[in-house]
Amino acid sequence: MNLEGIVLVDKPAGPTSHDVVANMRKLFNTRKVGHAGTLDPMATGMLVIGIGRATRLLGYFTAHDKEYWGTIRLGISTTTDDAQGELVTQTSALHVTDPQILETVKDFRGLIMQQPSAISAIKIDGRRAYSRVRDGEEINIPARSVMIHDLEIIEICVLPDLKVIDVKVRVVCSAGTYIRALARDIGEQLGVGGHLTELRRTRSGVFDSMITLEALQENPEIMDLATAVKAGFQHIVLSEAQAFKAVNGVRLSAPADLDTGHVGLISPDGRAIGLFDNSESVLHPLVVFATNE
Repeated sequence: MNLEGIVLVDKPAGPTSHDVVANMRKLFNTRKVGHAGTLDPMATGMLVIGIGRATRLLGYFTAHDKEYWGTIRLGISTTTDDAQGELVTQTSALHVTDPQILETVKDFRGLIMQQPSAISAIKIDGRRAYSRVRDGEEINIPARSVMIHDLEIIEICVLPDLKVIDVKVRVVCSAGTYIRALARDIGEQLGVGGHLTELRRTRSGVFDSMITLEALQENPEIMDLATAVKAGFQHIVLSEAQAFKAVNGVRLSAPADLDTGHVGLISPDGRAIGLFDNSESVLHPLVVFATNE
């Protein structure tokens, strides 16, 4: 099987994102596999996998907004800010009222500063943060700005026996947002601590339809390179003369009605030529797929 393109995997709870990549390498019989946007082992849902030349697009797909559904448990904080960590504090949250939760959540919409969890995939001097923590290092990742486009409370459930409150939320956010850090910070602001007990990514950019690993084993579905480029970015179909220049990395004049930003270029016969950036009405090459690759 010699295919290339994008596979939209519905990751189950348990495997790491790297485990899914390893699975795809076996399934598609190629080493050239990568993913856009890591999901923690406990998280489920959309994992965008690139096969072959499509791996060169993953950095651009990663930058797209994402949607999550999750549950924040108020009253317990953990070392990882999620259910996989060790208990740090436990406090009764039963005194926290629905209006207090609704009011607090308002502070976490829009542009906010967020400090990622120490147990994260962020690289510090070339090494993942979680790797440094495992080796006993104490690290402090600087806060950074993220955009919370939408933070909707779906349901508030009081669990008297556990003295906790579960808040089910839907979050639409920029790339680089940590939902477990959001759970931690909301819990801290309410004075009872908090952590994430479940998380599902339902959308990554324009991609919102996915397939399970089991279904992929039976019927390996792949979105071809041209379809992926057209789905993920604004795109234009070139003339033969323009395509000849573009495939050789030559800059092109942009159509007047084209928005600035990333643009997929498609050949007259429907092949993906690459991804260019439209800046000051000029298309600059970012990724070019050579015909002999």
